[in-house]
Amino acid sequence: MRHFYIFKITSSCEKIWKKNPYELYHTLEMIYYRNEDDIYLGNKMIKQLIVPIAIKELDFALFSHFKNNYFYMKYKNIHSMHDVYRNENTILTLHKSYLKLDTNVIKPSFLFVLQKSSSFFVCDFEEKDYFWLDSFKQGAVFI
Repeated sequence: MRHFYIFKITSSCEKIWKKNPYELYHTLEMIYYRNEDDIYLGNKMIKQLIVPIAIKELDFALFSHFKNNYFYMKYKNIHSMHDVYRNENTILTLHKSYLKLDTNVIKPSFLFVLQKSSSFFVCDFEEKDYFWLDSFKQGAVFI
């Protein structure tokens, strides 16, 4: 199971780190692994890097796109896809500062809708994986 964190990056940071995403990933990773004593500093740093996500609009866009899909479920700000044909089990949780995507596939269905919405930066801190969502290509690849 992979755990992706998806951030909407400020336009100024996006211009700086678009061609060198490792620096952005490394900065976000440092914030992610901060201990409890440094929460205030991590909070100040994250506010300079990310833009709050309009979750109502994103929630509606996801629901509108998947509402006729038999394998899709929604409860509050949690969207899930349990597609037996693609062998996909994915849960997308919407938060104001980030999105959390738990999935068993590398290219889950929700990323294709998110790709249309805005320029997001996707990180998997456990697997040391990161990419800009606008560079995401279609096709199902399973883990």
